[in-house]
Amino acid sequence: MSLTFPTGIQQKPSSLSGLPNRFSRPSFGTLYGFDAVGGVDGVLLAENGDFLITESGDYLEVETATSTTYTNSDSSLTITVTGSSAVFNWNAVSSAVGYRVNLFTVNAPNVSHNVDYGSSTTSATIDLSTIGANSGQSIWARYFWAFQAGQFNSSSPTIQGITF
Repeated sequence: MSLTFPTGIQQKPSSLSGLPNRFSRPSFGTLYGFDAVGGVDGVLLAENGDFLITESGDYLEVETATSTTYTNSDSSLTITVTGSSAVFNWNAVSSAVGYRVNLFTVNAPNVSHNVDYGSSTTSATIDLSTIGANSGQSIWARYFWAFQAGQFNSSSPTIQGITF
C-alpha cells in the first residue's frame, strides 16, 4: 500500500517529516483523524452501526424525552411526567382498602378524571393524553384513600401545575 498526494495541492503537517520505511499500522478498531466521530448522543444508527445521515450531510437524530418530577407538600405523592406518560407513586395508608388517583383542570376545558386502585397498589402509570386535557394545559393531581369500599373521604395535598 502506498500513499500518493497530488503535487502542489497538499502540504505535509508542520514539524513532521515523512519516513516511508517507518510507517506503522494503526491498532485494529482505533479511529484516527477524519473517521473519529466521538460520542454523538441521540443519533440513529443503522443495523451495521453506521450513522444515518440526511441528504445535506447532517446526522439523523432523535429528540430524547425529558422527564419532570412533581411532589406534593407532604411528599406523599410524586408524579414523574415523560412526554404524556405520568408515573404516580403514593404513600400507603394504614388500614386503607383502596386508593383513587384524581386528575383535574381548573381552566377550560374542565376535566376531572379518577382511577381507582386496590389496597396493595401504591404506583400507577397514566397516559395524560387520554384524560381529556389539552397538551400544555395545567393539570392538578391528588390521591384519595378509603377505609371502607368506595368511600374515598381522605385525600393528600394537591400537586398543582403538571404539564405535558
